[in-house]
Amino acid sequence: MKKAKYQRFDVAPRYYDPIKEDIENRTSRIKAELGMLDDDSDLGYGSQISGSFRKNMKHAKGNGVGQTAMLRLVIMIVLVMFAGGFVYIGSDIFYLALLYIPFYLWKKFKS
Repeated sequence: MKKAKYQRFDVAPRYYDPIKEDIENRTSRIKAELGMLDDDSDLGYGSQISGSFRKNMKHAKGNGVGQTAMLRLVIMIVLVMFAGGFVYIGSDIFYLALLYIPFYLWKKFKS
């Protein structure tokens, strides 16, 4: 009867050189642009993705940053008005706002 051999855990270490990989990617991309490569591998895949979001933002409708800034300004003005109304009128300003907001929404959605 045979005895089982002792199994050792053996992992061959991998060496990763980011500079060497970057140089290889650049040279292969340049060779592909010059038509010196024959294989149809997907070279430069990372470079196509890297600027795609920023590039597509130019085609989006409207300026999202401007709309966000305007919304923040409106919210800040409303909060300052509530704070000022609370200082000068007191807690009645909140009751006035509770009366005004439904009227404003009704007026806006009516038309």
